[in-house]
Amino acid sequence: MWLLAVLLFAANDGMVRIPAGEFTMGRTKTTADDKTNMRPHVLLDDRPSRKVYLDEFWIDAKEVTQGQYAEVVKKTGRKAPYHWLNGKLPEGGEALPAYNVNWDDANAYCVANGKRLPTEAEWEKSARGGKEGMDYPWGDKIDTKQARYNDPNGPGEVGKYAPNDYGVFDMAGNVSEWCADWFSRDYYKSGNDRNPKGADTGMYKVIRGGAWSDGPRRVTVFFRNWVRPNQTTPNIGFRCAR
Repeated sequence: MWLLAVLLFAANDGMVRIPAGEFTMGRTKTTADDKTNMRPHVLLDDRPSRKVYLDEFWIDAKEVTQGQYAEVVKKTGRKAPYHWLNGKLPEGGEALPAYNVNWDDANAYCVANGKRLPTEAEWEKSARGGKEGMDYPWGDKIDTKQARYNDPNGPGEVGKYAPNDYGVFDMAGNVSEWCADWFSRDYYKSGNDRNPKGADTGMYKVIRGGAWSDGPRRVTVFFRNWVRPNQTTPNIGFRCAR
């Protein structure tokens, strides 16, 4: 009875279950940069690929929207994103992803809802949707009908493209997403392959998934990016896990 209650709560809370098990994390293919002596080699920190085991967890099916974020701003008095004039949600922006939020803003939202930010490993497993070795949640070829990228018009309504096989939307493009982890270039060489959580401290937080402003190579399931946790930009948002 308790398990059923938990399942119903998560489903009603807009979350999907990601099953326990192993998956291959990281880039499994070479790039043109690998054949040169140029430095820095692009994306060198997403290798070597490795098998990672994660316990079962839940993740938001969609990116947190501005409408959802506005509810927490109202309840907690947290400072609104700077593009909200006079602290008010722009008209018609309810279904757009929350953006111009820093890591603390995103984390506070998740905590206020009894959740947390996903680890980098959890994010990638969710993005892959059970597929191994693919570049994108749907396969190996970039597709404008599957994701919002290289778009000068900014982020779009969440959930407009088809979900992956786990039922998770917008894991490529729209907005990059904050993860719980501190960024480390040597993360993939750490050898911690069961529920890894990244570095204990750092200067930058990991963001994943690429954004509306990014090209095809930055919206892959394995692309790693990093920014200072106090940064607020129109191309970084988030979703929560539990």
